[in-house]
Amino acid sequence: MHKNKTNRQRRQFCADALKVGLATSLAGFLLTPYKALALALKETALYIPPLIDSREHQGPIQISIQKGFHEFVKGKKSATLGYNGNYLGPTIRLYDGDNTQIQFTNNMDHATSVHGHGLHVPGDVDGGPQIQIAPAGVWDVRLPIRQQASTNWYHPHLMGSTAEQVHAGLAGLYIVEDEHSLSLPLPNTYAIDDIPIIIQDRNFQQGVMTPYPKKPPNDLLEDTLVINGCLDPVMQVPAGLVRLRLLNGANGRAFKIFREDDKEFHKIATEGGLLESPVVIEEMIMSPGERNEIVIDLSSGGEVALMATLLDKNDSFFKNLLAPKPRMLRLRANPELAVLATKLPEKLNNFTTYDPSEVVKDRRFKLKDMAINGVKMDMNVINETVKQGELERWTIDSGRHPFHMHGAAFQILSINGKPPTAEHRGWKDTITPRGEAEILLRFEHLASAERPYMYHCHILEHEDLGMMGQFTVEA
Repeated sequence: MHKNKTNRQRRQFCADALKVGLATSLAGFLLTPYKALALALKETALYIPPLIDSREHQGPIQISIQKGFHEFVKGKKSATLGYNGNYLGPTIRLYDGDNTQIQFTNNMDHATSVHGHGLHVPGDVDGGPQIQIAPAGVWDVRLPIRQQASTNWYHPHLMGSTAEQVHAGLAGLYIVEDEHSLSLPLPNTYAIDDIPIIIQDRNFQQGVMTPYPKKPPNDLLEDTLVINGCLDPVMQVPAGLVRLRLLNGANGRAFKIFREDDKEFHKIATEGGLLESPVVIEEMIMSPGERNEIVIDLSSGGEVALMATLLDKNDSFFKNLLAPKPRMLRLRANPELAVLATKLPEKLNNFTTYDPSEVVKDRRFKLKDMAINGVKMDMNVINETVKQGELERWTIDSGRHPFHMHGAAFQILSINGKPPTAEHRGWKDTITPRGEAEILLRFEHLASAERPYMYHCHILEHEDLGMMGQFTVEA
């Protein structure tokens, strides 16, 4: 940890020196639209999406996909899309071992689909681009949940319009629970000490969100940080441990997340479930589609501010050094709230490591020029065929592209020739190696040629442009 702090101090020294030396030329840069907009804002309470608990809900869960208007800035209405509301969607709590019925009704005037990103379900209920919901149509789906406790999400996956629909607001969380996770003394009271955080970036003009461009760039990187549809929000929390379930729901932006006071926090989970033990870190990079769970200690009271560097698309050291570092949100300890969690368990999960000697099949995926292995997405082509239950090693040569595949979680064997650090030794379904990574994975569910799984870049514009492929899982 000392090395990490030393590196950060060096980077901060360089940044300070550069800012002083280039004060005049950077004046326009420092007055970003985000900062100008934030100056006009009053304190905003963090919006928490409503919770639908599948075990408490009577009958099928009804989700309306609809148009609406959302006020990112009070009194300024932006045209948006949402699930059961104007922007984003409810958090749906699922349970390992249950079969949960959800009815998605498309009340928009254009088609959509709903993919359960991170759910390990058969291809016929995965919600990829093959399963379209026409206007006025209903997708009645029963999700068989057979996986560890984890933080996942649902969003459109329609070929050619995923980016636009997610940008307008179609995103929500699936939280999977199991008996083991519920037995641990973790913060787990939703909206009190267990808080969903959906991170996005957007542009605004006079307080109104800029619509998705008619001719989108290859990388849509915007300048204002949005958290659960809010700008620079504050959350009142107990003076104890607080759990944040973080989703990078941006179209194309990666974020580096850290505390404003540079103090440490604990990472407890990656996309597919809890880590073996809590890992102490000072900063964390999240690419589009990634989820992480962290715990912040507010037992001393006061306020903790989380910050996010808006990273450059090419991971340029110089540009990232000078990149905007807006505040994500503030957690403010409220002594009137009962403290529900005070100490993290030393052991979080029983993690069985895959044995590389048991690998049956090797595959390689190279992401370049809006294609994978030189091939663009074709809805009529199955690119790979996988055998159910067999251990495979996939080599991901993706550079800056976040690689995601449906239907399972994987373990990282190596990143650029080195073993993963402790914070990455967990179950994942999205990875940005910034070079080359080896991952180990097996698929337990079937996916037919009519309803295959997908693998793709999770920069949504790249996905829409064809950086995607289809694969089946056969018995």
